[in-house]
Amino acid sequence: MSSGPKDSGKAHVVDSAQVQRRLALAAGIAGLAVVAVIIIYALLHANRAVPGAAVATSAPDMPQPLSVGTRAPSFELHSNIGTFSSSTLAGTPYLLEIFATWCPHCQRMTAVLRELRSRVPEDKLAMLSVTGSPYAASSTPDNLVTENQEDVDAFDSKFGITWPSLLDSDLTVARAFGLNGFPTIFVINAHGTITYTSSGEVPLATLLDAVRRAGA
Repeated sequence: MSSGPKDSGKAHVVDSAQVQRRLALAAGIAGLAVVAVIIIYALLHANRAVPGAAVATSAPDMPQPLSVGTRAPSFELHSNIGTFSSSTLAGTPYLLEIFATWCPHCQRMTAVLRELRSRVPEDKLAMLSVTGSPYAASSTPDNLVTENQEDVDAFDSKFGITWPSLLDSDLTVARAFGLNGFPTIFVINAHGTITYTSSGEVPLATLLDAVRRAGA
């Protein structure tokens, strides 16, 4: 009479052990599956374009930005939309942006600069954006693509640039003015003196105040 319940208890213990082993096996398989998915994802995305900051933060041997009160250096750039120089800009306040097409801060900053352009007429303020990175937006860690006119044109079209945006293959402007990040912005008054400089994204109100202080 007593043997029945004892056998049932043993069977219950055996069943519980089997269930635990099966659960452990299932957990192990699930863990391996997660690892496999991560590995496959990494392999598939290994050669995709990455934000340029992951490629290079700036051009090599770039000096620090010139300080407020410094006379703006002379420059001349020839582009597919004409020649731009410090002499042609003389006599009118102007904003100079040194940017990189791959830079997310530069991309977001285009909205601020478009609004600035719409609020301050061209006869009061000239605006000029110049590339300061040797690398194009399509660069990857495995394949550094040299900045080129097609890349700049694509940037201008995508972000609705309505002021001159120039390819500076030799980085002459960036080396002359200096930079410590993208974008680096300078405001120069009609006398050729730097009255404002900043690196990174700048609020519209700050830029409006800066250009007005420069006489725009």
